[in-house]
Amino acid sequence: MFPVVSVAGAAQQHVRHIRMKTTLIPLLVVILGSGCVAAQQKIELPLKDGEYIFTHKFAEAEQHTIQSIKVTVKIKGNHIAVINNDKFDVFPEGMLEEGTLMWHTKSQQWIIAHQPSDADLDDVGGCSDGPTVIDLRKRIYWTC
Repeated sequence: MFPVVSVAGAAQQHVRHIRMKTTLIPLLVVILGSGCVAAQQKIELPLKDGEYIFTHKFAEAEQHTIQSIKVTVKIKGNHIAVINNDKFDVFPEGMLEEGTLMWHTKSQQWIIAHQPSDADLDDVGGCSDGPTVIDLRKRIYWTC
């Protein structure tokens, strides 16, 4: 036999069911969605393949305003080459650095990596022992 349920009782059960759905579904989306974003963390390069002119800047606080050189940056896929065709008194002529562009999640910056583990290092850029930081949006090549 089927249980006897009044129309009012059925309506109350339906309302409770809807409340539970409207509470749990957004919560699940937040929980599961945040895990997916963290797992993906694939950031698209802000520049397309090509040749660009970047400004070099020194990372030390007291030297970041010193006028420096312009460098040619060549990007093809995730490969990057930084070339000095400007002045040769501080930096040598030609290839300054070459590597793989990687997003460094901890610092929220692009780096010129030389091995896959560079993306997981604690310290990058500036005068650290880590890989060089390169600002692809402002077009700045940072060194010590």
